[in-house]
Amino acid sequence: MKRFLIKFGITVFVLMAVAWGLDLLITNNLRHREIRMFSTYNAILNDNLHCDALVMGSSRGQVQYDVRILDSIVGLNCYNISVDGRCIDAEVTMYNFYRRHCPKPQLIIQNIDWGNLLMSNGYEREQYLPYLCSDNALYREISEREGFTWVDHWLPLVRYAGYHKIIRKGLDFRTERPYDPNYKGYIAHDAIWDGSAFVQIDTLGFTCNPEAVEIFDRYLSQCQKEGIRVVMVYAPFYIGATRKMGPAVDSMFALYQSFADRYGCDILNYTYDSISYDTLNFYNASHMNRRGAEQFSTKLAKDLSKLLYLKPSNCNLDQN
Repeated sequence: MKRFLIKFGITVFVLMAVAWGLDLLITNNLRHREIRMFSTYNAILNDNLHCDALVMGSSRGQVQYDVRILDSIVGLNCYNISVDGRCIDAEVTMYNFYRRHCPKPQLIIQNIDWGNLLMSNGYEREQYLPYLCSDNALYREISEREGFTWVDHWLPLVRYAGYHKIIRKGLDFRTERPYDPNYKGYIAHDAIWDGSAFVQIDTLGFTCNPEAVEIFDRYLSQCQKEGIRVVMVYAPFYIGATRKMGPAVDSMFALYQSFADRYGCDILNYTYDSISYDTLNFYNASHMNRRGAEQFSTKLAKDLSKLLYLKPSNCNLDQN
Protein backbone atom coordinates (compact mmCIF):
# COMPACT_ATOMS: atom_id res chain seq x y z
CA MET A 1 0.00 0.00 0.00
CA LYS A 2 2.83 2.36 0.89
CA ARG A 3 4.56 1.65 -2.43
CA PHE A 4 1.32 2.32 -4.29
CA LEU A 5 0.85 5.65 -2.54
CA ILE A 6 4.42 6.67 -3.34
CA LYS A 7 3.99 5.78 -7.01
CA PHE A 8 0.63 7.52 -7.10
CA GLY A 9 2.12 10.65 -5.53
CA ILE A 10 5.01 10.69 -8.01
CA THR A 11 2.60 10.24 -10.93
CA VAL A 12 0.41 13.11 -9.73
CA PHE A 13 3.48 15.31 -9.23
CA VAL A 14 4.80 14.57 -12.72
CA LEU A 15 1.41 15.19 -14.34
CA MET A 16 0.97 18.46 -12.47
CA ALA A 17 4.49 19.56 -13.41
CA VAL A 18 3.80 18.83 -17.08
CA ALA A 19 0.45 20.62 -16.86
CA TRP A 20 2.01 23.70 -15.26
CA GLY A 21 4.75 23.72 -17.89
CA LEU A 22 2.28 23.50 -20.78
CA ASP A 23 0.09 26.15 -19.18
CA LEU A 24 3.06 28.47 -18.86
CA LEU A 25 4.11 27.90 -22.47
CA ILE A 26 0.61 28.45 -23.88
CA THR A 27 -0.13 31.48 -21.72
CA ASN A 28 3.20 33.18 -22.32
CA ASN A 29 2.97 32.66 -26.09
CA LEU A 30 -0.60 33.97 -26.27
CA ARG A 31 0.51 37.05 -24.38
CA HIS A 32 3.00 37.82 -27.15
CA ARG A 33 1.10 36.71 -30.25
CA GLU A 34 -0.53 39.17 -32.63
CA ILE A 35 -4.04 37.79 -32.21
CA ARG A 36 -6.97 40.18 -32.39
CA MET A 37 -8.83 39.21 -29.23
CA PHE A 38 -5.65 39.46 -27.13
CA SER A 39 -4.08 42.51 -28.79
CA THR A 40 -5.29 45.17 -26.38
CA TYR A 41 -4.63 43.12 -23.24
CA ASN A 42 -1.11 42.35 -24.49
CA ALA A 43 -0.42 45.98 -25.35
CA ILE A 44 -1.48 46.97 -21.83
CA LEU A 45 0.77 44.33 -20.27
CA ASN A 46 3.79 44.55 -22.55
CA ASP A 47 3.97 48.07 -23.99
CA ASN A 48 3.85 50.20 -20.84
CA LEU A 49 1.09 52.40 -22.23
CA HIS A 50 1.01 56.00 -21.03
CA CYS A 51 -2.01 57.42 -22.84
CA ASP A 52 -3.61 60.83 -22.59
CA ALA A 53 -6.95 59.52 -23.87
CA LEU A 54 -8.79 56.21 -24.15
CA VAL A 55 -11.60 55.28 -26.54
CA MET A 56 -14.12 52.90 -24.95
CA GLY A 57 -16.99 51.04 -26.56
CA SER A 58 -18.07 47.78 -28.16
CA SER A 59 -17.35 46.81 -31.78
CA ARG A 60 -18.78 50.20 -32.75
CA GLY A 61 -16.01 51.78 -30.77
CA GLN A 62 -13.38 49.43 -32.14
CA VAL A 63 -14.06 49.95 -35.86
CA GLN A 64 -15.19 53.59 -35.95
CA TYR A 65 -12.72 55.62 -33.87
CA ASP A 66 -9.52 56.01 -35.89
CA VAL A 67 -6.89 56.90 -33.32
CA ARG A 68 -4.40 57.96 -36.00
CA ILE A 69 -6.73 60.84 -36.84
CA LEU A 70 -7.54 61.60 -33.21
CA ASP A 71 -3.84 61.69 -32.35
CA SER A 72 -2.91 63.97 -35.22
CA ILE A 73 -5.72 66.52 -34.85
CA VAL A 74 -6.43 66.60 -31.12
CA GLY A 75 -2.76 66.34 -30.23
CA LEU A 76 -3.20 63.63 -27.62
CA ASN A 77 -1.80 60.13 -27.36
CA CYS A 78 -4.95 57.99 -27.72
CA TYR A 79 -5.55 54.26 -27.45
CA ASN A 80 -8.72 52.40 -28.39
CA ILE A 81 -9.56 49.79 -25.72
CA SER A 82 -13.02 48.94 -27.07
CA VAL A 83 -14.15 45.29 -26.76
CA ASP A 84 -15.64 43.54 -29.77
CA GLY A 85 -19.11 42.02 -29.35
CA ARG A 86 -19.48 43.16 -25.76
CA CYS A 87 -21.43 45.66 -23.62
CA ILE A 88 -20.59 48.00 -20.77
CA ASP A 89 -19.69 45.23 -18.29
CA ALA A 90 -16.80 44.02 -20.48
CA GLU A 91 -15.84 47.58 -21.44
CA VAL A 92 -15.40 48.49 -17.79
CA THR A 93 -13.54 45.22 -17.15
CA MET A 94 -11.08 46.19 -19.88
CA TYR A 95 -10.77 49.68 -18.40
CA ASN A 96 -10.10 48.25 -14.92
CA PHE A 97 -7.44 45.97 -16.43
CA TYR A 98 -5.85 49.01 -18.04
CA ARG A 99 -5.87 50.97 -14.78
CA ARG A 100 -4.14 48.16 -12.88
CA HIS A 101 -1.21 48.31 -15.28
CA CYS A 102 -1.11 51.85 -16.69
CA PRO A 103 -1.36 55.45 -15.49
CA LYS A 104 -4.77 57.08 -15.54
CA PRO A 105 -5.74 58.98 -18.71
CA GLN A 106 -6.77 62.62 -18.85
CA LEU A 107 -9.73 61.83 -21.06
CA ILE A 108 -12.08 58.96 -21.90
CA ILE A 109 -14.05 59.05 -25.16
CA GLN A 110 -16.99 56.80 -24.36
CA ASN A 111 -19.11 55.52 -27.23
CA ILE A 112 -22.79 55.34 -26.26
CA ASP A 113 -25.71 53.85 -28.16
CA TRP A 114 -28.82 51.70 -27.98
CA GLY A 115 -26.96 48.52 -26.99
CA ASN A 116 -24.37 49.77 -24.55
CA LEU A 117 -26.31 49.41 -21.30
CA LEU A 118 -26.90 45.68 -21.59
CA MET A 119 -24.92 42.76 -20.16
CA SER A 120 -22.60 40.83 -22.46
CA ASN A 121 -23.66 37.40 -23.73
CA GLY A 122 -20.36 35.55 -23.34
CA TYR A 123 -19.04 36.24 -26.84
CA GLU A 124 -15.32 35.37 -27.06
CA ARG A 125 -15.10 34.40 -23.41
CA GLU A 126 -11.68 32.97 -24.23
CA GLN A 127 -10.21 36.48 -24.39
CA TYR A 128 -9.66 36.27 -20.62
CA LEU A 129 -7.84 32.92 -20.53
CA PRO A 130 -4.18 34.08 -20.67
CA TYR A 131 -4.72 36.57 -17.82
CA LEU A 132 -7.16 34.80 -15.50
CA CYS A 133 -4.65 33.01 -13.26
CA SER A 134 -2.20 35.86 -12.74
CA ASP A 135 -4.77 38.62 -12.18
CA ASN A 136 -6.81 38.00 -9.04
CA ALA A 137 -8.82 41.20 -9.51
CA LEU A 138 -9.81 40.12 -13.01
CA TYR A 139 -10.92 36.72 -11.72
CA ARG A 140 -13.02 38.27 -8.96
CA GLU A 141 -14.64 40.69 -11.38
CA ILE A 142 -15.65 38.24 -14.10
CA SER A 143 -15.84 34.79 -12.50
CA GLU A 144 -19.56 34.76 -11.80
CA ARG A 145 -20.49 36.69 -14.92
CA GLU A 146 -18.40 34.56 -17.29
CA GLY A 147 -18.83 31.22 -15.51
CA PHE A 148 -15.26 30.73 -14.28
CA THR A 149 -14.62 28.84 -11.03
CA TRP A 150 -11.74 28.46 -8.60
CA VAL A 151 -10.67 25.41 -10.61
CA ASP A 152 -10.10 27.61 -13.68
CA HIS A 153 -8.22 30.13 -11.56
CA TRP A 154 -5.91 27.83 -9.64
CA LEU A 155 -5.38 24.59 -11.60
CA PRO A 156 -3.23 24.53 -14.76
CA LEU A 157 -4.78 24.05 -18.21
CA VAL A 158 -8.34 23.58 -16.90
CA ARG A 159 -9.54 26.96 -18.22
CA TYR A 160 -8.28 26.08 -21.71
CA ALA A 161 -10.41 22.92 -21.88
CA GLY A 162 -12.53 22.93 -25.04
CA TYR A 163 -10.68 25.85 -26.65
CA HIS A 164 -8.67 23.77 -29.10
CA LYS A 165 -7.90 26.62 -31.51
CA ILE A 166 -6.56 28.76 -28.67
CA ILE A 167 -4.39 25.89 -27.45
CA ARG A 168 -2.99 25.34 -30.94
CA LYS A 169 -2.18 29.04 -31.25
CA GLY A 170 -0.56 28.95 -27.85
CA LEU A 171 1.67 26.06 -28.91
CA ASP A 172 2.57 27.65 -32.25
CA PHE A 173 6.07 29.08 -31.87
CA ARG A 174 6.76 29.94 -35.48
CA THR A 175 8.61 33.23 -35.87
CA GLU A 176 6.16 34.45 -38.51
CA ARG A 177 3.12 36.01 -36.91
CA PRO A 178 -0.29 36.33 -38.56
CA TYR A 179 -1.13 39.81 -39.81
CA ASP A 180 -3.01 41.83 -37.22
CA PRO A 181 -4.77 44.90 -38.67
CA ASN A 182 -5.06 46.37 -35.17
CA TYR A 183 -3.54 49.84 -34.76
CA LYS A 184 -3.65 51.00 -31.13
CA GLY A 185 -6.94 49.14 -30.75
CA TYR A 186 -8.55 50.52 -33.91
CA ILE A 187 -9.45 48.05 -36.67
CA ALA A 188 -10.59 49.48 -40.01
CA HIS A 189 -13.08 47.61 -42.18
CA ASP A 190 -13.11 48.02 -45.96
CA ALA A 191 -16.38 46.15 -46.50
CA ILE A 192 -19.20 47.73 -48.48
CA TRP A 193 -22.84 48.15 -47.47
CA ASP A 194 -24.86 45.03 -46.77
CA GLY A 195 -28.40 45.88 -45.69
CA SER A 196 -29.77 42.33 -45.72
CA ALA A 197 -30.11 42.15 -41.93
CA PHE A 198 -31.41 45.70 -41.69
CA VAL A 199 -34.37 45.16 -44.03
CA GLN A 200 -35.57 42.19 -41.96
CA ILE A 201 -36.01 44.35 -38.85
CA ASP A 202 -39.25 46.28 -38.48
CA THR A 203 -38.50 48.16 -35.27
CA LEU A 204 -35.54 48.73 -32.96
CA GLY A 205 -35.96 49.29 -29.26
CA PHE A 206 -33.87 50.70 -26.45
CA THR A 207 -33.66 48.63 -23.29
CA CYS A 208 -31.35 48.64 -20.29
CA ASN A 209 -30.21 46.00 -17.88
CA PRO A 210 -30.28 47.24 -14.25
CA GLU A 211 -26.92 45.61 -13.49
CA ALA A 212 -25.39 47.24 -16.57
CA VAL A 213 -26.78 50.64 -15.56
CA GLU A 214 -25.26 50.19 -12.09
CA ILE A 215 -21.86 49.28 -13.61
CA PHE A 216 -22.00 52.36 -15.85
CA ASP A 217 -22.92 54.56 -12.91
CA ARG A 218 -20.04 53.29 -10.74
CA TYR A 219 -17.59 53.70 -13.59
CA LEU A 220 -18.58 57.33 -14.22
CA SER A 221 -18.51 58.05 -10.50
CA GLN A 222 -14.98 56.68 -10.23
CA CYS A 223 -13.84 58.74 -13.22
CA GLN A 224 -15.28 61.86 -11.60
CA LYS A 225 -13.48 61.12 -8.31
CA GLU A 226 -10.18 60.61 -10.14
CA GLY A 227 -10.56 63.78 -12.19
CA ILE A 228 -10.80 61.95 -15.51
CA ARG A 229 -12.87 63.83 -18.06
CA VAL A 230 -15.46 61.73 -19.90
CA VAL A 231 -16.91 62.75 -23.24
CA MET A 232 -19.82 60.56 -24.35
CA VAL A 233 -20.22 60.19 -28.10
CA TYR A 234 -23.10 58.98 -30.23
CA ALA A 235 -21.24 57.78 -33.32
CA PRO A 236 -23.18 57.88 -36.61
CA PHE A 237 -25.80 55.18 -36.98
CA TYR A 238 -27.41 54.53 -40.36
CA ILE A 239 -30.41 56.88 -40.43
CA GLY A 240 -32.81 54.16 -41.53
CA ALA A 241 -32.04 52.21 -38.36
CA THR A 242 -32.45 55.31 -36.21
CA ARG A 243 -35.89 55.89 -37.73
CA LYS A 244 -36.87 52.33 -36.85
CA MET A 245 -36.20 53.17 -33.19
CA GLY A 246 -39.00 55.76 -33.23
CA PRO A 247 -39.66 57.38 -29.82
CA ALA A 248 -37.08 55.09 -28.21
CA VAL A 249 -34.39 57.45 -29.53
CA ASP A 250 -35.61 60.21 -27.23
CA SER A 251 -35.65 57.81 -24.28
CA MET A 252 -32.05 56.88 -25.02
CA PHE A 253 -30.99 60.51 -25.29
CA ALA A 254 -32.73 61.35 -22.01
CA LEU A 255 -31.10 58.52 -20.07
CA TYR A 256 -27.56 59.28 -21.17
CA GLN A 257 -28.18 63.00 -20.58
CA SER A 258 -29.12 62.19 -16.99
CA PHE A 259 -25.75 60.49 -16.53
CA ALA A 260 -23.97 63.43 -18.15
CA ASP A 261 -25.70 65.90 -15.84
CA ARG A 262 -24.94 63.81 -12.76
CA TYR A 263 -21.24 63.40 -13.45
CA GLY A 264 -20.40 66.49 -15.46
CA CYS A 265 -19.77 64.71 -18.75
CA ASP A 266 -19.98 66.26 -22.20
CA ILE A 267 -22.02 64.65 -24.99
CA LEU A 268 -21.26 64.87 -28.71
CA ASN A 269 -24.13 63.58 -30.83
CA TYR A 270 -23.61 62.53 -34.47
CA THR A 271 -26.85 60.55 -34.79
CA TYR A 272 -28.22 62.95 -37.40
CA ASP A 273 -24.90 63.91 -38.96
CA SER A 274 -24.69 63.81 -42.76
CA ILE A 275 -22.49 60.70 -42.48
CA SER A 276 -25.51 58.78 -41.18
CA TYR A 277 -27.48 59.30 -44.41
CA ASP A 278 -25.02 57.66 -46.82
CA THR A 279 -24.71 53.86 -47.00
CA LEU A 280 -21.29 54.29 -48.60
CA ASN A 281 -20.06 55.04 -45.08
CA PHE A 282 -21.35 51.77 -43.58
CA TYR A 283 -20.95 48.03 -44.00
CA ASN A 284 -24.10 47.43 -41.96
CA ALA A 285 -26.64 49.64 -40.21
CA SER A 286 -24.64 50.02 -37.01
CA HIS A 287 -20.99 49.89 -38.16
CA MET A 288 -19.10 52.29 -40.39
CA ASN A 289 -16.46 51.11 -42.80
CA ARG A 290 -13.05 52.76 -43.21
CA ARG A 291 -14.51 55.55 -45.35
CA GLY A 292 -17.13 56.46 -42.78
CA ALA A 293 -14.80 56.01 -39.81
CA GLU A 294 -12.24 58.39 -41.26
CA GLN A 295 -14.86 61.06 -41.94
CA PHE A 296 -16.37 60.64 -38.49
CA SER A 297 -13.02 60.58 -36.68
CA THR A 298 -11.98 63.80 -38.42
CA LYS A 299 -15.19 65.55 -37.37
CA LEU A 300 -14.92 64.18 -33.85
CA ALA A 301 -11.29 65.23 -33.51
CA LYS A 302 -12.06 68.79 -34.57
CA ASP A 303 -15.01 68.99 -32.19
CA LEU A 304 -12.93 67.57 -29.36
CA SER A 305 -10.20 70.11 -30.02
CA LYS A 306 -12.73 72.90 -29.60
CA LEU A 307 -14.24 71.27 -26.53
CA LEU A 308 -11.19 70.27 -24.55
CA TYR A 309 -8.45 72.85 -24.90
CA LEU A 310 -6.07 70.17 -23.66
CA LYS A 311 -2.36 70.07 -24.34
CA PRO A 312 -0.51 66.79 -24.81
CA SER A 313 1.01 65.40 -21.63
CA ASN A 314 4.45 63.89 -21.40
CA CYS A 315 3.69 60.36 -22.57
CA ASN A 316 6.57 58.99 -20.48
CA LEU A 317 5.34 60.57 -17.25
CA ASP A 318 3.75 58.23 -14.72
CA GLN A 319 0.46 59.80 -13.65
CA ASN A 320 -0.73 57.17 -11.17
